[in-house]
Amino acid sequence: MDCRLSGNFIQHLEVTLFPGEEFFAQKGALIYLEAGLRKEVGLNGSGLKRILKAKLSGESLFVIRLFNDCGMPRKAVIGSSCGLLPVQLSGETLLCHSGVFVAADSRMEISSKISLRGFMGGMGLFLQKIAGRGTVYLDTKDTPMTLDLRPGETIEIDENHIIALHGIDESRMSANVSADNFLGGEGFSMLSVTGPGRVYLSPGSLLPVVE
Repeated sequence: MDCRLSGNFIQHLEVTLFPGEEFFAQKGALIYLEAGLRKEVGLNGSGLKRILKAKLSGESLFVIRLFNDCGMPRKAVIGSSCGLLPVQLSGETLLCHSGVFVAADSRMEISSKISLRGFMGGMGLFLQKIAGRGTVYLDTKDTPMTLDLRPGETIEIDENHIIALHGIDESRMSANVSADNFLGGEGFSMLSVTGPGRVYLSPGSLLPVVE
């Protein structure tokens, strides 16, 4: 499989599938595909509980599976609202902003996680949880920033710019509530995150700015 990001301000993903390979995309993300690729639309997970968790996390109830069952390489092109962030997973879990999942080169488990700390920090009550092995592609506004936090290192983040937390569990998240935050345009609270771990941030807000 060959995956290439193209474009500047608005990016798209060009995926070349060789015979026998498969790829998964969020409903509505497909721009076009070449003849010879089989497209299947299936439920996002199995079982009512898992499907409901996917919906609560901001995902569609359905996922598109592309499969190359012809004898030659075939291409599909996946779009985004602006930019795309590739993240490699080796069985661990990402905690993400609701609705950022776009596509993956293998089937991922996408569900929701109730997070009181995330809610107090402004990310919302339901965080998106993505687990599996392979590369996931996440939505971002413009070129994403990647911050590697050392053990004990803490940063405060405007929740509207958080794409995902990698290797950081909920116990190392907390809300910093302050009237100064509100007066500064960040709402009543910002999210404090402590390393070790990796933080992916979007330069543009993932939510509309409320005046």
